[in-house]
Amino acid sequence: FERVDSDKWMGAIKDDRLKDNSYEGTYGDDGWGAKASQKLMTVRGKDFRHEKTKKKRGGYRGGTVDLGSNSIKYTYSDDDD
Repeated sequence: FERVDSDKWMGAIKDDRLKDNSYEGTYGDDGWGAKASQKLMTVRGKDFRHEKTKKKRGGYRGGTVDLGSNSIKYTYSDDDD
């Protein structure tokens, strides 16, 4: 049972960058949150909140800070006028 027809909505997405909403799809395996993402992908239920809180306590331990913009400009039908 699926509440949402994923084939219908995945077909409606025009920009391929929007099809993968995972951490790896956005930042790759080299981001500083990659290890936390791998752990949290396997956790389900009430244990998720506990693991999430543990990861938030970890803190940032260095590395380069990326100042680039990852935003995506959307086109609307109202803009076509």
